[in-house]
Amino acid sequence: MTHQHTPVLDPLSYALIPMVNGMTRHVLLRTGVVEEERTLLGIPVHFYRVDGAPGSDPELPIILIHGIADSALTWAFVLHGLAKIGPVYVIDLPGFGLSGYPQGRRYASIDEHVGVVRAMIAEVIGRPSLLIGNSLGGWIAARLAIETPASTRGVIMIDPGGAMLAGRPSWEPFIQTVAVPDLRTVRRVFRQMFGLMPLRLALYLGQRSFQTLFLRDPVTHFVAAACEDDFLSPEDLAGMSVPTALIWGQTDCFLPVGSFEFFRDNLPTPTMLTLSGCGHLPQRERPGHVVRFVRKFVAQRCHSQLCPS
Repeated sequence: MTHQHTPVLDPLSYALIPMVNGMTRHVLLRTGVVEEERTLLGIPVHFYRVDGAPGSDPELPIILIHGIADSALTWAFVLHGLAKIGPVYVIDLPGFGLSGYPQGRRYASIDEHVGVVRAMIAEVIGRPSLLIGNSLGGWIAARLAIETPASTRGVIMIDPGGAMLAGRPSWEPFIQTVAVPDLRTVRRVFRQMFGLMPLRLALYLGQRSFQTLFLRDPVTHFVAAACEDDFLSPEDLAGMSVPTALIWGQTDCFLPVGSFEFFRDNLPTPTMLTLSGCGHLPQRERPGHVVRFVRKFVAQRCHSQLCPS
C-alpha cells in the first residue's frame, strides 16, 4: 500500500507526537507518578519516580533508560507493573525529553550518558539498581555494568544498540537511515521499528514530528561523534559480572543486521525472551510480556548470590 504525504496535514503531522507525549505525561502524573529534576554532572536532568507498590522490595530500585530520539515516556505502559518489584526511576537522557544539555553543547556523548546514569544511581537513588535499557539505553546500561558493577544489581537489555559488529562501517546504513532525509525514509523506519501494523498506520499521521525527533542535535551530533572505541566488544560482554537478560523483538530491522546474534552469543549466560511479531520497542508493543519477564528475572537472578548488593 502506498502512503502519500499530503502537505495540508503538515500542521497535524508536526504536532502529533508532542501532543501524544503531553497527554501521556498528564496521565502519568494523574496516576501517582512524580516528576523531579536534579543537576547531575552539571546537566539539568529530568526524571519520573514511582514508589514501590505495597509488598515490593525497597532495596531493589529499577532505573529505566530510553533509546535514541526517545524519552522517558516510552516506558509509560510498564511503570506501574514494574513498581510491584521496587521503586522505579525513569530518566530523560541529556538532550531528550525534558532534560537539558551539557554546558556549551547541544548533545551528550555516550560517556556522558553513562556518567549521568551513574550519577543518578549514586546521588538520587542511593543504592545499586537494576538497569533496564532499550536501544541506546541498553548500550548505556551495559557500559555502566561493565565499568561500575558495584552500582548494578542486574541488567536487562531490550533490543540494545552499540554492538561492535565489523566496526563503524557496519553501522553506516543505520547512520544513513537515522539521518531521515525524507518522508520515504521515515516510513522505512516505521517498518523497521514497529511490528504492529495499527501502530505503524497511526504513526503515518505523525511523520513530520517523528522525522523532527531524529533531526535534532542530540541525535545527529551523537551519531556523528560516536567512534569505534565507544562500541561494545565481545570481550566487554563476556566480562560482565552481573546478572544479564536480553529481550528482543523478532521483527526489529532498525538495528544493523547481526545485532541480536552479537548479544545472544557474547553475553555470559543471559536470560532471554524473544517476541514474535514485535519490533524495536517491546515496552510499547508488548508491555505485559516485558513486565512479566522482568518479574521472573528478578525472582530467579536478583534475589540470589548472583546479584551483588
